[in-house]
Amino acid sequence: MKKILFIIAIISTLTFSACVDLDLNPLSEGSSGNWYSSQQEIEMSVNDFYRTSFFPIDDMTWGDDVTARNSTSVVQNGTMTAENGTVASRWQNYYKGIARALRLLGNMENARSLGVSEADIKQYEGEAYFYMGYAYGMLAFHWGDAILDKTGMTLDEAYAIARSPKADVLAFSYECLDKAAERLPTSYSGVQRATKGAALAFKARIALWNGDNQTAATAAKACMDMDVYKLHSNYRDLFTASWSDEWIFFFRGDVTLKQYYWAASDVKNCIARLAGGWGGQKAPSYQLVCAYPCTDGKPIDESPLYNPKDLFENRDPRMAMTIVPFATAHNKSVIDGTYNPEDYVWLGHEYCPAPNRTTVYRASDGAYVGNNDSKARAEHASYDGFLFKKYIDNTFLENGRGGAPTTYPMLRYGDVLLMYAEAMNELNQCNQDVLDATINKLRERAYAGTGITYPAVTTDSQSNLRTIIRTERFVELAWEGHRYADLIRWKLAEKVYNTPSYFLKRAWSGSTSWNGDESTVSAEYSQLIQNWKDGNYPLGGIPQIDENGVADLSDMVTSGYIVVASERIFDADRDYLWPVPDADRLINENLDQNPNW
Repeated sequence: MKKILFIIAIISTLTFSACVDLDLNPLSEGSSGNWYSSQQEIEMSVNDFYRTSFFPIDDMTWGDDVTARNSTSVVQNGTMTAENGTVASRWQNYYKGIARALRLLGNMENARSLGVSEADIKQYEGEAYFYMGYAYGMLAFHWGDAILDKTGMTLDEAYAIARSPKADVLAFSYECLDKAAERLPTSYSGVQRATKGAALAFKARIALWNGDNQTAATAAKACMDMDVYKLHSNYRDLFTASWSDEWIFFFRGDVTLKQYYWAASDVKNCIARLAGGWGGQKAPSYQLVCAYPCTDGKPIDESPLYNPKDLFENRDPRMAMTIVPFATAHNKSVIDGTYNPEDYVWLGHEYCPAPNRTTVYRASDGAYVGNNDSKARAEHASYDGFLFKKYIDNTFLENGRGGAPTTYPMLRYGDVLLMYAEAMNELNQCNQDVLDATINKLRERAYAGTGITYPAVTTDSQSNLRTIIRTERFVELAWEGHRYADLIRWKLAEKVYNTPSYFLKRAWSGSTSWNGDESTVSAEYSQLIQNWKDGNYPLGGIPQIDENGVADLSDMVTSGYIVVASERIFDADRDYLWPVPDADRLINENLDQNPNW
C-alpha cells in the first residue's frame, strides 16, 4: 500500500489529542512545557495532524454541482461575514497546526538526546513540513496575504504581527513541501501517512489554485514520474472500493468508530426515500447533469447524439456512474416495450421520479410498492428529480443508513493528471503526449467495458482545450468538493453564483397522495405530468453550454420545465478572498482586512 490512510483508530484513542502543545499546563494535560519527553509523545503529536480539523473538507453544497433542498450556503448567497464560524475555525486551525509543526521541529534535537533514530527524525520532520506547506498554501488561496511564522512566535509577537504578502506565503509553502518530499518515503508498510507523492501532489494543487502554472506542472509531473500511483480500473468502483492505488490523500470511513466522511456522513440526505433516505436533499444540480458530454465528446448543445427526451442516452458513462439513472417516457425500452425495472434498481427499488408513477418495483420480492421517490406520492421526493450515486452502495443499508466505510479522496491521481493537463495548457505547452497521458487516460477508464470507443482529445487551440479541460474537471471530479475552488480560481464564481439554482415545479396538490386521477391534481402538477409525457422532464429542450462547460438554464424556466429555487449572490469585488476573522483583528490592530469586508 502506497498512500495516506488517516489513522483514525489511533487518533480516536489519544487522550492528549486535544491538549498537546497547549501553552496552559493543567496537571492532567500535556503541554509544550513537559511534552516531547519520549518518542511515544512525539509520535502522538505527529499523529494528531491527521484529522479533518487540520485538513478541513469543504462543504458539499459550496459547488454548483450540488443542489441543496433547504438552503444555499454562505459562499453562494452572499452572507459570509468576518464572524463566520467556518472562516474563524479554518484560520485558527491552520495556525494551530502550523504552531504544532514548528514546535515539533524545534524539539528534534531533544529527540536525538532521547535516542530517537535519524530515520525517525527525518520522518517526523517530513510530516511537520508537509503540514506547514499544506496549511500555508490554503491560507494563501483563501486569504491572500497571511501571517507568516517560520520559527514559532511568542504571544506578544502574535498580538502584533502583520500579514505577509501572498507571494511570500506561497514561497514558504513550496519550500516546506519540497523539504517534506525530500524527507518522506514513497510508501509504507502498515499504517499509512504523509508520503513524498502527497507532498508533490499538494504542491501542484496549491500552485494551480494560486495561479502558478509552471510550479503546478513541474510538481504534478514529478508525482506522475514516481510511477507509484495509477488510475483505478473502474470509475464507479473507485468510490466504494476498500483500497485503491489512485488515492493519494484521503479519509477512510470506519463503521466501528462511527467516523464517516462526505456523503457517508450525511447519507440520509443523499439516498432515495424508498431506501430510507430523504430523497435527495443534496442532489446533483441541473448544471452538472448538463455538463456531461455525449459519447462523441461534444457538449449537448453541439452533439447530434444528444436526446433531450432521454437524458442518459449517448452520454459520457461517468454520468450514470455519478447520478442514479432512470428511464424517461421516451426511453427506447419504454417505447418498444422491452423496459425491465430490474435495470433501474437502486438500493433495492426501481428508481423512477416520474410524476405519474405511483408504484415501483421492489427487488427483494418482485412486488410493486408505493413510489415515494416521485411527487405522485411524496411532496419531498427529490426536488430536481435526480439522486447521487457516487460513493453509495448497499453498505449504507447494511449499516442501518448510519454511514458507510467509503473513502473520501481529498486528493487522488486522477486529479493530478487533470492538474498537469491544465497547467501545461495555460503555459501553452499542451501537446498530444500531454493529452494522451492525462485526459485521454481518464476517458479511456470511463469508457472501459462499455463497448464504446472513448472520444480521444486531440491537439487543439489553447482556448478550445481550456473548455475541454474545465468540463473534464467538472464531470470527473463531480461531488468531490473541488468545484468551489475551481470556480474561485477561474474567476467564474461571479457568473455562476449570480445565477439561480433550480428545482422542478413544486407541483403538489395537497397533503394526501395522488390517487392516479389527473382531474384531481393542481394545474401545476398536471403540467408536470404532461412534461413527462412529452419528454420534457425534468428538463426540456437543449440548453446552451458556454466555453467553461456551464449551462444556461434560463430558457428551461421560461418554457415552464423548471423553476428558480433560490437566488445566489456573489460580490466579485469582495468574495474571491475570505475575510480575516474579526476576533483576531480585535486583539491585533496590525492585522489588516481584505478589500470590502
